Order: sequence, then C-alpha cells, then structure tokens
Amino acid sequence: MSVVMIAPRPRASIHPLNRPMPTLWSEAPRGASESAMDSETAITLACHIGRVFDAAESWDMLIAELSERGFSLRFEDTRLALVNNSTGASLCTCASLGRSFASLTERLGKPRVQADTAELVTLPPHAAE
Repeated sequence: MSVVMIAPRPRASIHPLNRPMPTLWSEAPRGASESAMDSETAITLACHIGRVFDAAESWDMLIAELSERGFSLRFEDTRLALVNNSTGASLCTCASLGRSFASLTERLGKPRVQADTAELVTLPPHAAE
C-alpha cells in the first residue's frame, strides 16, 4: 500500500507579503471629534498610512495609494477626513494624523473634489491627454 501526499494549494485570500491584514479600524461614528479611535488604534493607523502621505507627489498619487489600502478622503464640513472604504465610516481627520489640509495643499496643490459626495477624486486618464 502506498500513500500519496498532496500539498495543499495556497488560498487566494492570502495577502501578499509585507501587506497588513485588513481591519475595520473603527466602526464608531466620529461625530464632531477629530477621531473616534482609541489612541493605540490611531497610532497604528498613522504608522500604516503615514508613509503614503509622506511619499505622495500629487493628489492623484495619494488618492490611488490610499485606495490600494482601503481608504479614501472626503471633506466633512471644513475638515479633510480619512474614510474606510469597506464601511464608509469616517475614521479621523487628516489633521489628527499630523497631515493638515493646509500642509497637504501647500505641498500638493489644490485637490479635485466631487461636488455631490465631497470626496477627493483623481483626474480620469483620458482627461490628462
């Protein structure tokens, strides 16, 4: 009697190396405060996406890189907020992450904002030509 050993196939849901596992971060409504997250979660989030803000050379690059990580940016009143794309929850303001809208605008210029949603959007590829 012979035994044939078959190695299990890798699951498609395994995340690529050097990529953090997705998380909801917070489902608590932010309300009027800068953040609804506890301090440990806020620091972890800042570490997770801080380099994205620092490395961005344009709003398009920032929006694309945040989107890859499951986030988007939108205005809420006069504040620029980081939004979890999975839940639609506004997690915190960019200022609470140390990236104020004023400092981002100074470095990246004026962003494009979709009027009906207040979300920051990228320039469509065909419009750049």
